[in-house]
Amino acid sequence: MTPAHERSLRPISENSLIRLLHDRYQVKHRWIRRGIGDDAAVVHPRGAHEYWLITSDMLLENIDFCRESIEPASLGYKALAVNLSDLAAMGARPRFYTVSLALPSEISQGWILRFYKGMSELGRSYGAYLIGGDLSGSKSGISVSITALGESLKRRVVYRTGGRAGDWLYVTGTLGKSAAGLKLVERGLSRPQSRVQKAAIWAHQRPEPRCKAGLWLAQSGLIHCMMDLSDGLSTDLARLCAASKVGAEVYASWLPVFAESAAWGCDPVQMALHGGEDFELLFAVPESKAELLEKSYPSTLPAITRIGRLTGERGIVRLRGRGKRVIRLKDQGYDHFRLRKDFGAPDKA
Repeated sequence: MTPAHERSLRPISENSLIRLLHDRYQVKHRWIRRGIGDDAAVVHPRGAHEYWLITSDMLLENIDFCRESIEPASLGYKALAVNLSDLAAMGARPRFYTVSLALPSEISQGWILRFYKGMSELGRSYGAYLIGGDLSGSKSGISVSITALGESLKRRVVYRTGGRAGDWLYVTGTLGKSAAGLKLVERGLSRPQSRVQKAAIWAHQRPEPRCKAGLWLAQSGLIHCMMDLSDGLSTDLARLCAASKVGAEVYASWLPVFAESAAWGCDPVQMALHGGEDFELLFAVPESKAELLEKSYPSTLPAITRIGRLTGERGIVRLRGRGKRVIRLKDQGYDHFRLRKDFGAPDKA
């Protein structure tokens, strides 16, 4: 019989694999404030005034992107944005990053320079700078791995834990726009025919990490927990609920959907729930502070929308749809170990 640790990953979900590693490799060290299981690790080295946050992400060709459908500058931009979004989700200010690239032999020097130009363009805009990395050849496509470091001002880190039943749930920005952009890219639309199509493709290929919003929310002291939306609201909200040991109820009619995707045969609500790669922030606010947060939140930052609340039904996420219809919201966002779902079906909530 094959030992459990040698079996195929096919039956395993990304969440279950993370839990397995979390349980096996819990580290107890006086410098570590948070290890595996959040958007970033948090360390407090001896003598350091602030907390430091560390996060890593990979982008693999033919899994996370198709070389023919994205410019190298946009790929570099997105690769770093994914990491900065993790830092934003914990209220950290980006500082430094390293990049490791594995490249097939046909990749030109010009391609590489454009990749780094797009990446450094985003980094400089948020005060993050390239300080090293690694280069290697590849026989199976491009591989990008970035490790980013951020600094928590006044040690005000916001974790996924801390949410409480009764808290209101909010998100920044619009949900489902990136997934709509991916649909257009998959259909071979290399030249957008309208401003709306361009915005959707831009959201997918050059997502904007919510660093300023995350920093403001953390420093405000008004929120209980926060994370970024990388794999879709249905998946990431379930993760936040698991970390905070609560449940949630989401109102479909409250979601800030990308309504224009309906014209392309997509269901905007389904894409908002399950599409993924929004890189917006999801956070919980105690009911007693919700009004203050809405009044004091700067208008210069991405808009925030109340989408539901946390409940005492631990691990249960519900979707309230039309009328009084309430269904259990299944985790159908992106998972690296299962096939993507088609979101053209109508919302049944």
